[in-house]
Amino acid sequence: MLSIRKGLALVLAATLLVLVGCSGTKTDEKKVVTPEAPKPAVKITIWHGMGADSAHGKVATQLIKEFNDSQKEVIVEEVYQGSYSDLETKLTAAIAAQTPPTIAQNNDTMLTNLVKAKAVQPLDSLVPAAEKADYPPALLAATTFDGKLYALPFNKSAVVLIYDKTLVPNPPKDWDEFHKVAKQVTVPGQIYGTAFPADIYYFGQHLAGNGNGWLTADGKAAFNSPEGVAALQFIVDMAKDGSAIQLKPKEYQSSYFNEGRAAMIATTSASFAYIIPANKHPWGVAPLYAGPKGAGVPLSGANVSIMNGIKPEETQAAAKFILWLTGKEATLKWAMGKTGYGPVRISATKDPRWTEFTKANPEYQVLADALVNGKIQVNDPNWGKVQKEITTAVESALLGKTTAKQALDEAAAKANDILGKK
Repeated sequence: MLSIRKGLALVLAATLLVLVGCSGTKTDEKKVVTPEAPKPAVKITIWHGMGADSAHGKVATQLIKEFNDSQKEVIVEEVYQGSYSDLETKLTAAIAAQTPPTIAQNNDTMLTNLVKAKAVQPLDSLVPAAEKADYPPALLAATTFDGKLYALPFNKSAVVLIYDKTLVPNPPKDWDEFHKVAKQVTVPGQIYGTAFPADIYYFGQHLAGNGNGWLTADGKAAFNSPEGVAALQFIVDMAKDGSAIQLKPKEYQSSYFNEGRAAMIATTSASFAYIIPANKHPWGVAPLYAGPKGAGVPLSGANVSIMNGIKPEETQAAAKFILWLTGKEATLKWAMGKTGYGPVRISATKDPRWTEFTKANPEYQVLADALVNGKIQVNDPNWGKVQKEITTAVESALLGKTTAKQALDEAAAKANDILGKK
């Protein structure tokens, strides 16, 4: 009996071991699925020239924060680099050191230099066709070189006439009226009809209104034509008779206007952000006065580009951000933040919110109309060098060193030489 019991015990023990072994095998076969860790956000940087003490910088910061809070795939860090000139200097140094930011804000002249240096990426494969069709064609034309898109329009403005309602109840509509009103309100040494910078941009405002462009169809200088000479002479005449004052370096039209030293200023709508509130200094905005051959309004402002020399994932992250930043919702908030810039999407200008905003702020309707009908500058990669020659010509004529024609002829000869060197 004892041996039988021992045998049964041994059988039971062996059975239990087999069961335990089988149980362990089944447990081992079960695969434990561990959730994949989320991919870390891609960090990118944008360098810009929107000062934090202005509506420009404040709204830009708000928009970047909104983008960062809206998703977890991309984190955008903004870096203010000073004026456009400071921004370009620092950007040039960063490119040389092979440490560029991911995205750079750039005005049209700066963009031509970046394209020539092959420092920015073409965006055509990153911008869907439906999105591209929503930007005004003129704005994209300014950022397209040899058929390739190198930037998206961001902060775009147009030249308008800002006037003091107490001195100028009815804004002038053409060159003759502008000069006449400027002389009427001028009080020598105290108030000038207008204040202006001696540069290519102010000359360009008048060239655009005289039915002539910068270049001929075959890419030669056209700004020294009779129409161009008349445009420069118009500026020279106003400076000579004292109805206009030429700004010194680091002086601003908005300062002269705010201080009551200039009754009118023809300047970019971006100046809205720097003009004293209307309840303290009544002012209005009108379309830029027309030239002898009709209205011509230059467009200005800046764009955003994706730099070369960055990682592929950074390029994709940057594309996501700039499409958002220049998208309908963001561009509406940008414009309605009273930055002096207009919406850069066609769909935004048709939005009821924009319609209501322009009713309450009619100066922005003037801007919106100008953005649709405005003229862009030349986007030849060598245009930055040509600009310097034209500005020198304007300064020479204003100082009386040469006649308007001589100054522009000399600049045209140099421009043709520059443009001929591709």
